[in-house]
Amino acid sequence: MIGIIFLIYGLIVLCIIGPYRVFNFFYLSAGSFLILFAGLWNNLNIKFMKALSFMLLMMGISFIIIEAIIFSYALKPAENDADYVIVLGSQMREEGPSLDFKARLDSTYDYFIDHPDTMIISTGAKGPSEPVSEGQGGAEYLIRKGVPKEKILIEDQSYNTYQNLENAAKLISQEGEDPSDSRIVIVSASYHLYRAQLLAKKLGFDHVSCKGGHGLLILQPHYYTREFFALIKECITTLR
Repeated sequence: MIGIIFLIYGLIVLCIIGPYRVFNFFYLSAGSFLILFAGLWNNLNIKFMKALSFMLLMMGISFIIIEAIIFSYALKPAENDADYVIVLGSQMREEGPSLDFKARLDSTYDYFIDHPDTMIISTGAKGPSEPVSEGQGGAEYLIRKGVPKEKILIEDQSYNTYQNLENAAKLISQEGEDPSDSRIVIVSASYHLYRAQLLAKKLGFDHVSCKGGHGLLILQPHYYTREFFALIKECITTLR
């Protein structure tokens, strides 16, 4: 039954956001595996099946614990009167920012309206399927919403979260300010905030908080699941 639910949800994910990332096929693959697992239960060695079941149980417990931590950071409020808001890029499409990116930019705009002295840093390079860089596309979207052009700095050379923040720190330094002393608010998708804050601390941002953008509710299980694996990868490659 869980496998069937996963298959249906996987099809919904593909219909909404398309096959642009390999992970977009995760729920389809996981659903197929669970259905196969259930079908073979009576035909394979019982010790092997019990060992596999135990491994899946441990993975499930680890998943719940880590997701609880990620979700707790999504609920934390951003600090007021930041010197800089760093909005982390996401996919640009021909028609404009993706749903995920648009949610981040709208959240950035809301913060700016309440704190108009804040400078915004729009980050992200141009991917192979994107019409413009995420930094440029994000800036243009904010300008159309009414943010003054002079209040936005563009960073368009980064391809991941670590580079987003690293290059943003360089822009802050070029403005004559110390990133470690500046009050920073990182805006990203809610599921992304815990990992972003860990990376910011590693890069020397001492006064950092986060603000989440909320995309389509139905896609949140997909994004939170993807973040589980992204966080593990980050801990192995960058945060160790």
